[in-house]
Amino acid sequence: MAVAVMEPEQALNLSLAGCSTADVLSLLAAAEKDQLRGLDLSLLDGVVGEEVISQALHFTRLSGKQARFRLAHVDLGSGTDSEQRMFDLRAERELRNTERAVHVGKKSESAKQKDFAVSAQMRREATAGIEAADQRLAEIEAELHELEGKQVDFPWFRLFSQLQAQALNYLGHLDLSNCGLHATGIELLQKVLLDLEHRGDGFAVEELVLDGNDLGDAATVALASLIRLSSRIQVLRLRNIGITDGGFSQVISAIVGNKTLCLLDLRGNGLCTLENNKVAVQGLRRFNRLVQILVE
Repeated sequence: MAVAVMEPEQALNLSLAGCSTADVLSLLAAAEKDQLRGLDLSLLDGVVGEEVISQALHFTRLSGKQARFRLAHVDLGSGTDSEQRMFDLRAERELRNTERAVHVGKKSESAKQKDFAVSAQMRREATAGIEAADQRLAEIEAELHELEGKQVDFPWFRLFSQLQAQALNYLGHLDLSNCGLHATGIELLQKVLLDLEHRGDGFAVEELVLDGNDLGDAATVALASLIRLSSRIQVLRLRNIGITDGGFSQVISAIVGNKTLCLLDLRGNGLCTLENNKVAVQGLRRFNRLVQILVE
């Protein structure tokens, strides 16, 4: 059982890296908390349950100052393909809604046809298209409802939900390196972080580390939204998250209007073309000269 008090950047941090969940709960209850402003639960031995998350977040609030929380190398995934299935279903839902809107438009256009036979045929085809879309949308909603009911037991959902449910947040630095996160979890995380920013009290998360999570390009829409909409994020570390040139461009383009981001670390993304990325970063400099972007 490794227990240590460390002092990076003048802030005392309690390290319980490698401890079991039972030991973590016991040690958090016994720790002198008033001077501690950080907690490291990396390599946690056991399930990341509600009690562990609740006690960890409670611990970060006790100093009354901005705190650090590191939960690296801890599997927060569901262990199933549920996250991917939810992601695919939501993408299909958006597509089906678009298709339905097209059919509704065609049905409306049918009334403008002077040829009755042509109008009737257009109306029949459009109605059939609307009915098919509605049927598939109903199936999607039913399956999503079932999956979303199960996700409340997923570790990442527990963590992000409890983070949002706090009356006051004191967590300013969050390290979730190598946690088996999926793009579905990142969609929720970015909403939670933006919600915390918009509250009048407490702290916003200013540093987020997602290194080593195989997020892929699917997560870059949520990551770009976080960068684009955040007015508090200062450091974002995205090393080795499996993005390609397309995902890289998505993230980079979001920086144009951001005034607070100081460091964006995109190193280790081997599916990207280094030279192309350098060109993209150089082009960004016309709009944002403040942020440091690491690509190699």
